[in-house]
Amino acid sequence: MLDDTNSSNLKALRLNGYKFISPLLFCDAGNSEESTDQKLENKIKQLVDKPIMIGYLNAARSDPGILSKKITITEPDTNGELEIKPKDFAKSGNTYTVEELIEKMIKYSDNISTNTLMHNIDRQVLDTAFKDLQLSPPTDRSTQDYMTAGDFSYFFRVLYNATYLRRELSEKALNLLSQVDFKEGLVAGVPQGVDVAHKFGLFTEVQPVGGDMAILSKRELHDCGIVYHPDNPYLLCVMTKSNNPNLANVEGTIKNISSLVYGEVDRNY
Repeated sequence: MLDDTNSSNLKALRLNGYKFISPLLFCDAGNSEESTDQKLENKIKQLVDKPIMIGYLNAARSDPGILSKKITITEPDTNGELEIKPKDFAKSGNTYTVEELIEKMIKYSDNISTNTLMHNIDRQVLDTAFKDLQLSPPTDRSTQDYMTAGDFSYFFRVLYNATYLRRELSEKALNLLSQVDFKEGLVAGVPQGVDVAHKFGLFTEVQPVGGDMAILSKRELHDCGIVYHPDNPYLLCVMTKSNNPNLANVEGTIKNISSLVYGEVDRNY
């Protein structure tokens, strides 16, 4: 059952029976109003690659050649730590353009590309972009990075309204986000053919129980983005925390919420 609280064009929705890191966030994609619900202290982990993309695209305004700059991969492979492995990733010793690495980072959540991009841009340029976007600069990927639901809503509004990057660069970013290969959450809950510019984050924590055995102690799966409803595009951010050993069940929860919200938008707009 969904309870909703209306605040002009903004709605904060909660689903009873599930534990969320923060209330489900639902608002018109172009809305700039801030909800008190976005100010909770709980955080979203491992979602810093989108602002890194914006940092590079912003740098391309003054240095158009940065996207075609070639980089040879020397970063260690940390993708093996991921519960959902990237289908395509940068390989050690191979050379890629910055644009190719951004594509692998966004579409496939490739940690190698993310680390390489972080370590091959002027840190001041990257930190300035994060500051401009009202975000804390990223740390080394060996530590945990955090973003709030409010951070992410702002990030998507900046792209949707093209208020930070030029229109063509904002559209380039949103086009990449609409090609993210994780389809089991928000995308699965909307009709086929409806574009969703989104990004997911997954964090898993296990607890040793003796020998080589371990059990799942916590899993956080988040999926946030813009759903391009034909009459009224909207932003939806679903953040879950559970110890459910079946990842498909958690993905199904996000899918069901996405479907419910899409149905509400259909009925109300």
